[in-house]
Amino acid sequence: MRIVGFTETSLLDWHGRISAVLFIGGCNFSCPFCHNYRIADDDPELALVPLEEVTPTLHRKRDWYDGVVLTGGEPLMHPEVFDLCRQFKATGQQVKVDTNGAYPYALKTLLELKLVDAVAMDIKAPLDSRYTKAAGKHLDLAPLRRTIQLLIESGVEHEFRCTLVPGLINPEDATAIGETIKGAQAVALQEYNSSRARVKGFGEAKSYTLAEVEAMAEILRRSVKEVRIRGSFS
Repeated sequence: MRIVGFTETSLLDWHGRISAVLFIGGCNFSCPFCHNYRIADDDPELALVPLEEVTPTLHRKRDWYDGVVLTGGEPLMHPEVFDLCRQFKATGQQVKVDTNGAYPYALKTLLELKLVDAVAMDIKAPLDSRYTKAAGKHLDLAPLRRTIQLLIESGVEHEFRCTLVPGLINPEDATAIGETIKGAQAVALQEYNSSRARVKGFGEAKSYTLAEVEAMAEILRRSVKEVRIRGSFS
């Protein structure tokens, strides 16, 4: 497992919290719209960030931070994530993990060991045939469903994130997505920027208007406690 990026202070990566962010190289998906594709591919040109260089900053700012976010890539594909979470918890830090949902048993173990305090899971499309296109690979959807169920039933702080890529998540899909995550604490509807995608221009045929996004949010509020809109929709 390689740490290939470190953001010392973030106000964006943990809703309502101040956090440090560690970027873990490697991912089992190859999403065409991914913005962090060099991290997801564990690009060897990305410099390794030694943990011993990060630790002093985390210690120095421990009373300033609300916690540490592990993102990627896909942190849960690495067995070493358990020891990493243990180290942070041992210093009194709270830990949030971002995941694509493909590793429910690793997540279940982290939760049982009380090594994770919050989780964000990406919902890349309705859980149908489009998910193969969204993930860039043939995909068994059962692990994703298990992760969704685990998060909703566990009571752990959680958020589902939908990046609104035209053709993968359309306004008419809000009802199906709401049923899939029914009972969730929160869902975020996020603006998509095709210029930063792995496949340049992917999904750029149109951009959603604020009115369209708010209509989706209204439908999702029937199923989810809180809907968060992120981006500069016009």
